[in-house]
Amino acid sequence: MMLAGHLDDPSEDALLARAGGARDAEVEAHLGACGDCARRLAAAEAAVAAVALALPPVPPEGRLRSRLFASVDRLERFTPMAPRLAALIDVAPDDARRALHALSEPEAMPAALPGMHVLPLETGPRRATTNAILVCLTPGGCIPRHRHLGEERILVLEGAFSVDDGRVIRAGEELHSPAGSIHSIPTVVGDGPCLCAIVCEGGIEVAL
Repeated sequence: MMLAGHLDDPSEDALLARAGGARDAEVEAHLGACGDCARRLAAAEAAVAAVALALPPVPPEGRLRSRLFASVDRLERFTPMAPRLAALIDVAPDDARRALHALSEPEAMPAALPGMHVLPLETGPRRATTNAILVCLTPGGCIPRHRHLGEERILVLEGAFSVDDGRVIRAGEELHSPAGSIHSIPTVVGDGPCLCAIVCEGGIEVAL
């Protein structure tokens, strides 16, 4: 409502709009042009915020609290591995930490082969020619025999897999394959999936 060239109560219209309503176009235009009403609105918003902050905090209900912490735990359980991934793909540790959040639901990542889900990772400028992916190998899944055209490193984040030469690579360990090497990953060890990051220079080709 306009009153003597100003809004009668700019706070009511604007605050309701910010709560999800539709701000009137006339009100919007007036607030953009009138410093006095804009200052009154800012004061009203500050008062509302002060009231909200003055209210005593209400602890979440027990089951909600448990779900909240469980969700955070799922997202952040690979955070200790973020610096190692960051170094492999040349990104900031916090960027690597956020990328690892995808592994909270690994089987939701796109399927590449039966029993294998992958998600591309963005790399930094020093790894511009590098292919980097997060991988979820489920029990029964495998990576066929292949030849490396460049160096490859696989950082195991959870679970374990076997290599065709008999080695078992477990969580926290890396498999380093130099250019020209040939191998397969025939088996996931254990009952759960194996989650890892694969960083490869130069790509691969199928090897018979």
